[in-house]
Amino acid sequence: MSGPYTADRVHGRRVVLDRSDQDGAALAVLLAGRGADVVVADPAPAVDPPAGVRLERDPLRAVERADLLLADCWTGETAPHVVRARERGIPVGSLADLVLHEAPCPVVGVTGTAGKTMATRLIAHLAAAAGLAVHVPPTGRAENAWPSADTLALLADGPAPDLIVLELTSTHLAYVSTSPRHAVVTALWPDHVELHGGEGRYIAAKQRILSRQPADATAVLPLGETRIAAKPGVRTTRASGAVGVPGGVGVRDGILEDATGDAVRALADLERLPLAPFLWGNVAAAVACVRASLLLDVDPSAALAAFAQPAWRGEEIARVQGTAILHNGMAATPAKAAAFLHGVRDGSTTLILGGLVESSAGEVHASAAEQRMLRDACAEAARTAHRAILVGPAASRLAPLLAAAGLDRVDVGPDLHWAVGEAMRDCGEAEAVAWVPMYPVALADREAFAGLVASAARGAGLALEVGSP
Repeated sequence: MSGPYTADRVHGRRVVLDRSDQDGAALAVLLAGRGADVVVADPAPAVDPPAGVRLERDPLRAVERADLLLADCWTGETAPHVVRARERGIPVGSLADLVLHEAPCPVVGVTGTAGKTMATRLIAHLAAAAGLAVHVPPTGRAENAWPSADTLALLADGPAPDLIVLELTSTHLAYVSTSPRHAVVTALWPDHVELHGGEGRYIAAKQRILSRQPADATAVLPLGETRIAAKPGVRTTRASGAVGVPGGVGVRDGILEDATGDAVRALADLERLPLAPFLWGNVAAAVACVRASLLLDVDPSAALAAFAQPAWRGEEIARVQGTAILHNGMAATPAKAAAFLHGVRDGSTTLILGGLVESSAGEVHASAAEQRMLRDACAEAARTAHRAILVGPAASRLAPLLAAAGLDRVDVGPDLHWAVGEAMRDCGEAEAVAWVPMYPVALADREAFAGLVASAARGAGLALEVGSP
């Protein structure tokens, strides 16, 4: 075992972790077991620090005496304690970095502004169907496949799998000092810019998935993308689905450049399948490339018949009075919302939009590029909307954009509970009711949406016809 987190590198050093949750606690136990003096610096710990690990509620104070800072996956580079740690010249790493350094087998790392979770789980599913022992983290927040306590347990206790497949978001990659052997970038446009301090730094974080790949590495990149690049000698394929919004929509007419014949055949196999209706075309193309590069000999028709799409990503959860109820609560950015809406018929759908306008790092969707995408998404919403129901602080941002796009049926209310009840009035008239927030929302709201639908339908005397939660 080698890397910056081995016992010989951390023994006797003060290591600060900035989040105390299930994953942070597992990381603290691992490092303390290697002889590190571990401090959890979290003003609102979700779990008690493990035995022998000290709690400091002020992260900025904690890094003043730290030798190493390990940042949580939602800690932005603009966080004061990260800025201070870098000013002091101490290393800033992460749980993801430890996993990449110490993985006992090849790793497929998947990043991108959209499609990460779907691509990660599809790759893992096809690899398992081909007979490989695969680890994909099972307990990520919102069904993401982020490195987790389960992954740390695998490193500690084994047995070693044949392949590890991980989803790596920009705030994982901002704190890594190595790269996976197989890197996938599904799509790339500005998002979470406030967590990095600018669009350039966001792109630089994504580049880290490629920057330190080994000589036998492979990379899958979006077709036409020039802001990031694989190292010379890395076997690279560029992939895209049908063009429509950034990254493409739909799984038809996928394009591969510099691909092997096996990858082209794999994409053709995937494109013939009845995949989820809102699956990104570039996800299918990226999965095809990885399947070919790993020589996964598997019939995708049979394998994908058993594939469970991650939740809250556009699936139909119920049908009320013939109206489909669609849960796309993970569409917390304008581009993801636009991708969903691209295939929706004009004037057909009651949309529930809105969420939070501030993250821990500042205002969301605030960069010039994100504002352009927000206007485009609102134009798409105005085209598709039977009616728009707006909630949360973002309602005041969305209402004028929707009006400018020509939508006059807009209602504004206090919360998601109210919005769902209001949307039930359109069941039997609209083709669908879709929750497509465009802005960040609380995890609790995503978890509660199906129950709110059931409760509102019962309260209105309406039956849930299919897919009852």
